Amino acid sequence: MKKHTIPAALAALGLAAVLASCGETVPEAGPASIVVATDLHYTGQAIEDGGVLFQQVVEYGDGRQLDYIRPITDAFLAEVLAEKPDALVLTGDISLNGEKASHEELAAKLQPLVEAGIGVYVLPGNHDINNYAAYRYEGEGREQTESVTAEEFEAIYKNCGFAAAASRDKASLSYMVKLNRGVWLFMLDAEQYAEQSPGIPYFVGGKLQEKTYQWLEKQLKACQKAGATPLVAVHQNLTDHSAVFSSGYTLFENDRLGALLQQYGVRVTLSGHLHIQDISPWQGKEGEPVWDIAGESLAVWPYQYGTLEVAPAPEGAVYRYGTRETDLTSWAAATGQTDPVFADFSGWGKEQFAHNSTTRGRDNILDTLGSEAGEAQLRLMARLNPLYFAGMLTEAEADAVRSGADYQMVQQIAADRGQENALSYIDSMLAAAGKENRALELH
Repeated sequence: MKKHTIPAALAALGLAAVLASCGETVPEAGPASIVVATDLHYTGQAIEDGGVLFQQVVEYGDGRQLDYIRPITDAFLAEVLAEKPDALVLTGDISLNGEKASHEELAAKLQPLVEAGIGVYVLPGNHDINNYAAYRYEGEGREQTESVTAEEFEAIYKNCGFAAAASRDKASLSYMVKLNRGVWLFMLDAEQYAEQSPGIPYFVGGKLQEKTYQWLEKQLKACQKAGATPLVAVHQNLTDHSAVFSSGYTLFENDRLGALLQQYGVRVTLSGHLHIQDISPWQGKEGEPVWDIAGESLAVWPYQYGTLEVAPAPEGAVYRYGTRETDLTSWAAATGQTDPVFADFSGWGKEQFAHNSTTRGRDNILDTLGSEAGEAQLRLMARLNPLYFAGMLTEAEADAVRSGADYQMVQQIAADRGQENALSYIDSMLAAAGKENRALELH
């Protein structure tokens, strides 16, 4: 018996060495620190020259500051690198419209974080793959540019989750990584890029494939058996985050996914897509709710992102979530930027968001309500949109709006013109005031 003991021990050590060389070693169970951001809509330098047409895209881009997305991204990644969390999670729409050049440029910016030992994990959003709205903008014109297939997306972001996956779904780009032995991260690809064809820019809504459900349940069972805490990220939302916008934003068959997640003890999901900072629960007929944290777009004032600590424990994991605002002014000073907008980039950006978020429907509003009441409604939207999308709208601000002259004028003119629904969007924002959307703690 003794003559077999030493070789067996050596074999076990050899196997451990092989596993380590293949990257299969997983840290021991413990708290996991995560930074999460969404909807960067990163716009590569190669696809725009800052010309007239691109500036129009910015102005009519619902508040996204695409003309400054590269410095916003650089400042954000510098903060992540300095913080050095265990993981950076990007929950989709990481490119403007799926341009290959934008993806390649962003992947290069993420590589220093990978080399610093930060796990970087990305998901595609509805903008990112097979997007026939991928253009290069030059002067007053544009021309179609190369998008990416699912296979190309995986290759470009190989070091951002796919190579580190402990399990891969064969039906989609979904994967699972073990942040440590106690926290497993499920990155769910719900995009419908396989159905897209020329003439259809992209499907907005998200839906998991049947085989993805099968893979997910198998992996959740393994997570449960291992006594680990599951955390889920997906681009579209698990539950409704807006009284006005849900179709195309909340996942198709969200109740099916919610029930499955609830069954296996998922307490928190991370999503984006809607560009609104909002925390709302998915609740089944019984059991603990699943809290869906929808992050605001990083491209929109105040350029905020989430921080999440997951601390596994035998009696149940503890979750602590909060938000931070990317400090462009400090980054600009540290890197020698000379653009004067960086002196107060947050203040300037809020004004830009207020203006750009009212440009799309301006003519229709003025036609419906007349110039005076129409301008009043536009002022209300400019006042409320930045706060609402940032998850910062207070009850005091909502009360001040309702009692103010602009609101009362629109209310009166709308009634006189038989346009009682004219205030429906504004009222939906006011109804959501006072809700805590930037912090969550679960025990």
